[in-house]
Amino acid sequence: MQKALAVVGIVVVSFGLGVLVASDKEATDAETGDWQMYIPAAAARLWFPPADQYDNGGEPLSEGSFEELMAALEAAMSAEETLRDFEREADIHLMNFMRRLFVPEVSVEQRERIHAYLDALAQEHPDSEVIGQRKMMVDGFAGHIPSQPGFAGFAMPFPESAGDYPQNGEPFEDWQVDRILAKVDALLNLPEATGDFAAEATFSMLMMRLRLQLGIVNDDQAARIMAFLDELGEKHPDAAEKFGRQRFVVESLMPGRVAPNIVGKDTDGIEFALEDYRGNIVALIFSGQWCGPCREEYPYQRGMLEAFKDKDVVLLSVNSDAVLDTIVQAKERERLGYRTWWDGHSQPEAELVAADGPIATQWNVSGWPTIYVIDEEGVIRHIDKRGGALVAAIDELLTDKAMREYREQTGTPG
Repeated sequence: MQKALAVVGIVVVSFGLGVLVASDKEATDAETGDWQMYIPAAAARLWFPPADQYDNGGEPLSEGSFEELMAALEAAMSAEETLRDFEREADIHLMNFMRRLFVPEVSVEQRERIHAYLDALAQEHPDSEVIGQRKMMVDGFAGHIPSQPGFAGFAMPFPESAGDYPQNGEPFEDWQVDRILAKVDALLNLPEATGDFAAEATFSMLMMRLRLQLGIVNDDQAARIMAFLDELGEKHPDAAEKFGRQRFVVESLMPGRVAPNIVGKDTDGIEFALEDYRGNIVALIFSGQWCGPCREEYPYQRGMLEAFKDKDVVLLSVNSDAVLDTIVQAKERERLGYRTWWDGHSQPEAELVAADGPIATQWNVSGWPTIYVIDEEGVIRHIDKRGGALVAAIDELLTDKAMREYREQTGTPG
């Protein structure tokens, strides 16, 4: 469950708060892919004392460290670079300031000092919205999180626009792949990323994965991505495992790749394999009764079972509940008559979630639900289509399959 919550938290913070917005300093030629990367001044250098100095296990924040941090904040907020684009730059500065207060115990007097400073800053910049937003975090977050979030989890300083990625699962252009790699490389080399490189690598790999699954990467592009990841692993051996897992994703778990086989036991203890269903269109659903968004998919799954019952469509799931009886009862109650691998083996029953089961780990699942649509040849066609979009994707594949079969039977050219 921790892995799932961590991923959700990263995505919500970085995209939900909208730390950075598009800049006229970054532009793209949609025909050639030419572009110039723009990194805000607040992210381009280290304005505050190193973040790892404040990851102190929840001990009280010393007055010396607090004064040093406040002085850095005042210098950053009054800098020429900040004043030129206050909302953008100030937001990043305030997030970096707050990031250092997540773990240590901040005294009442220190919080009052921060509030007073932000109130005065708001008077200087009456049109600013970010000051009030960040002020709310002082009491809501400080001292309540056991580890310091990575910088990239707060701000992805690269605006994105239409044309940056393929539409409707089309092949990637080379320049689109180049851009993804350039952004990941830039994220990993931002000065603020040095405090906890493992956290930065986790977010950067998630960003890469979410974007690469939007289209089809050809073999040459995949080879370039894997070489990039290999180089990162050599440069950062402590995070080499993360880059290795991402390498497997690019090699085996992206649209256009043949899905790795799954072999395991269903909820009745009978072994079966994903390859047993070759020839069918498969919706492979990584799910769990513990997961609210997973439960929201149940009505659509019931609908698909009915709508496609006479078609070459199969729903299969990988369940991440720690207790087998949890999913057995849920499937009966919700009328979900599809076959399920139980991935909670060897999990203590005191736990509710088995997010690190062998199948989920092999498939590098980091959020629930994760849904793969696999065609009759075993090739991954879509990732994370949900609800009506999942139904439409399967229906489209069925139509394509029927048309191919018709052309083969009649000798009609494709």
